[in-house]
Amino acid sequence: MISSWRSTWAAAQLTAVIFSSLVWIVVFGLSVPALAVTEVIGVTLVIGRNTRPMLWWRFGARPANDFQRDTILTAIVPIASLRGRHQPSVWIGSRIIGADVVMPSSSILVVSPKFVGQVANGQMTDRRASAIISQTLGAVEVVDSALVNVLEVYCLPWRIVQILIGASSQFAAHHPTFKFSWKIRWLVFGVAIVDSYLNARWPAFFGVTMIAVLSWTTGHFQERWGRKRQDLGDQRAISEGLGPDLADLIQRGDRSLATSERADRLRRSSPDGTIGADGRTAGAAQPSDVPIDPLERRSCPGRWSS
Repeated sequence: MISSWRSTWAAAQLTAVIFSSLVWIVVFGLSVPALAVTEVIGVTLVIGRNTRPMLWWRFGARPANDFQRDTILTAIVPIASLRGRHQPSVWIGSRIIGADVVMPSSSILVVSPKFVGQVANGQMTDRRASAIISQTLGAVEVVDSALVNVLEVYCLPWRIVQILIGASSQFAAHHPTFKFSWKIRWLVFGVAIVDSYLNARWPAFFGVTMIAVLSWTTGHFQERWGRKRQDLGDQRAISEGLGPDLADLIQRGDRSLATSERADRLRRSSPDGTIGADGRTAGAAQPSDVPIDPLERRSCPGRWSS
């Protein structure tokens, strides 16, 4: 039985699969050896995705030194599923795009130098660091899935297009003409579909219809998938008893209605008790208001280990 995240993920890949398939058909027609070489490279990337060379290539990651490793492993003691034999190896990543923490698998934790520094000097409490990492841990089943990685390699042509679209959209956002052209696309699609039908141009009719449908479904399904990934992370934080801590973090820089609703779900779904007058969950352990001295962590390892 396909799990809920897989069905949502599969729907979000529809456009990528169709577009990339057309590209690979063209490549196949032009050069079979080029297609074969591409396939071999793709398989190699999937198999070796969590090896040291690939971690460096993907995240600029290198193994953490003793101090960095001890600092992070001490901080994530509140995450019960990452204690003892389940402790991940710690890597320092200089090219983590859009985040300070990433987990390509449950046994590999890549953190930015900035994140390590905040934990080491007490700017971030252990529970808040654990909340961030537990939220990332929730998506490990996705990012470490062989099926997901195979399709990511297959859909490389579409990923390149997405990068180009992202770059051009920043330019188009400042020009009313481009925004107006995008808004009236439905009128253009409608005229083209009707004209193709009346003149019995069936290849054009089906082609334009498919493009019109994908124009709407692409954004819709990707938005659903983004929410599903966020829910996976939130549920993991809740299961680790870190829901209130994650709620505090997401509301620090965003007071929007959607964020407030998400924070409320995180607090109310936490395992212990109800919401108190201060907005925290009664009975749940809260982040310490006093930063922990990094030297104390290292000098008293028994206090901070499970």
